[in-house]
Amino acid sequence: MEPAELGGVGTAVGALERRADADPDAELVRFEDGTRVGVGELDAGSRAVAARLAERAEPGASVATCLVPGRDAVELVFGLARLGVAEVPLPLDVTAASARALLVATGARTLVVGAEALAGNERLAELVTVIPDVVVVGAGAPKELPLLDELPLRPGAAARRPPPEPGAPLAVLSTSGTTGRAKAAVLPHFAAVRHAQRVRATMGYRPGDVLFNVFPWNHINVRHAALLPALLSGARLVAHRRFSASGFWATCRAEGVTAFNFMGAMLAILDRRPPAPEDAAHRVRLAYGAPAPVDLARRFLDRFGVRALEAYACTELGDVAANTPDTWRPGTAGRVVPEYEVAILDEAGRPLPPGEVGQIAARPRLPHMAFLEYAGDPDATSSVRPDGWFRTGDRGRLDADGYLSFAGRRADVVRRRGENVAAWDVERVLVEMPGVLDAAVVGVASELTEQEILAVLTPAGGADLTGPAVRDWCRPRLPPHALPRFVRIVPELPRNPNGKVLKAALGLDPDTWDAGR
Repeated sequence: MEPAELGGVGTAVGALERRADADPDAELVRFEDGTRVGVGELDAGSRAVAARLAERAEPGASVATCLVPGRDAVELVFGLARLGVAEVPLPLDVTAASARALLVATGARTLVVGAEALAGNERLAELVTVIPDVVVVGAGAPKELPLLDELPLRPGAAARRPPPEPGAPLAVLSTSGTTGRAKAAVLPHFAAVRHAQRVRATMGYRPGDVLFNVFPWNHINVRHAALLPALLSGARLVAHRRFSASGFWATCRAEGVTAFNFMGAMLAILDRRPPAPEDAAHRVRLAYGAPAPVDLARRFLDRFGVRALEAYACTELGDVAANTPDTWRPGTAGRVVPEYEVAILDEAGRPLPPGEVGQIAARPRLPHMAFLEYAGDPDATSSVRPDGWFRTGDRGRLDADGYLSFAGRRADVVRRRGENVAAWDVERVLVEMPGVLDAAVVGVASELTEQEILAVLTPAGGADLTGPAVRDWCRPRLPPHALPRFVRIVPELPRNPNGKVLKAALGLDPDTWDAGR
């Protein structure tokens, strides 16, 4: 798909209305509790949401939301979009402090919160007391708070709103902040639609496909890389709240899943489960996400019959590079998509030649397809995009034929005895060790100044991992300065709801093995 072919539908509202006109009786999304939402139902429900909230949110305003995934959550996505309002979705486990920071940054003065979410997170109750306008969805909330379903319908007020433009803000989504302070990226309508069109084209989605997604409802993955692609392609989405390795393939078989999205350790966890006769007894043909190391991707295809198509994407830009079934090169993020220019920069910001590793920078070829700004943080916005090129903070390599390879976070580097060691390089070696399910590498303070390397591992099944064995595995595969000095074995790595490792929580403990002793 060339950039010109991305025209036609430029907003999320336009995508819904086009599908509702063509196929109103089709099922669009099915949730874990069995709730099914049809295209026509969603169109009507989002209009009702807009009519009830029209007098509480002006065009261009921001409205915070926090709901358990379900009909109400998806109706809010499109209802607020109809009003020209930017949604600020909060995670279900949000802390009061981080929620307040988002509200201040975005200027949101209204919170639409689910009664179930409120009951499941006592910190939301603290937030409810300080935000000026709170609306509750569902039964069981404090009686003094108004219910969305009981607000008066004002269809005229909603109808008088002009339809949103492609460059109008649609959502304010938090970046992960795993290696730095989390920021709130303001995404316009066309950025969401373009991202969804690219995923649809990459994966070849069509009517009859069933997509499976296990990411939190506040995350870009389920919204722009699953829900909208299903809407645009005629596919159906199955949305669960979390990943379950034990029930994953059973769900795929029961729902007739043909593709799923992954991130973090999902593929590795599935790969390390005991082999079963029914491993390939399903309809799944493709998976979309990252990372997918070359050996793991090949094993996954051999065992499960699924091509794990790695892409390179971030909240601010959407997909920048992607593999397709026809251009799949395992171990890479695929070719740069036509809508972006990509350069690899050295520490001084100068372009590097093909094949060299540096910082990934990208520049959109079309208007409104990247984030507009970091809400409330103009300094952060200008620092990452000083000249129109967005500095991603990621390391990568761009080959002469346009294939991009991710090489870890630029800030995720251990400085050891004058050498910079990319944590990603060490982690790729560790996860290939037999008996290792998951691995993370961090720097810890050294008595010799700078840092030493700590490898934190989780064992697969009943594997007996030891520090000496890990060190022996790494010795022929890493240069001496990159060998982990410390090895720590833990039941599981701490991760945020998006699957990214919380490296700030990792460190030494009394049971850590030390090669220097």
